[in-house]
Amino acid sequence: MDLNTNDTNLMAPWETYNKKVKALFGGDDWVYVSDIYKTSEGYAMDITARADKYDVLAKVMPRRRMFGNVQLDIVILREDKMDGEQAIEEYKTLFAGNGLVKEIKEVEDETGTKHAYIRFWPAVLQFPNDDTRDYRGLWSGLAQDIAREVFEGETRGIHFGTAGADEN
Repeated sequence: MDLNTNDTNLMAPWETYNKKVKALFGGDDWVYVSDIYKTSEGYAMDITARADKYDVLAKVMPRRRMFGNVQLDIVILREDKMDGEQAIEEYKTLFAGNGLVKEIKEVEDETGTKHAYIRFWPAVLQFPNDDTRDYRGLWSGLAQDIAREVFEGETRGIHFGTAGADEN
């Protein structure tokens, strides 16, 4: 997309979601997110990943997102169930090697429940979109916010945040 042209086409919310998923995994050479394609039931997108990351995506990625009355299916072929401690290990595998991630910190609360904090480097992710808050039509956001939306509904002790700018 040429950012210097006057492109007034508005982007559908499912297209924006697809771009967010692509932006979140754009720093990882082992995860590929396809463009959205039309299906008989609505729209779909594929996520292809190396075997270990593929297994994790099959466990943590939502299978369907609804945008009003429009359905977006996220195509992943295998699904396994896991508990909170397994989820922490799987997220560590999923984000290993991703240049956007500073660290994954594990902690235990006073009840003995384990939590993982996935901390991203402080950076703004941008991609062309119909964001009217930006003169050039770019969507801008933090990786932590994109991750929270992409993994909406995650309740197994996984938290997303951004490291401080003064941290090494």
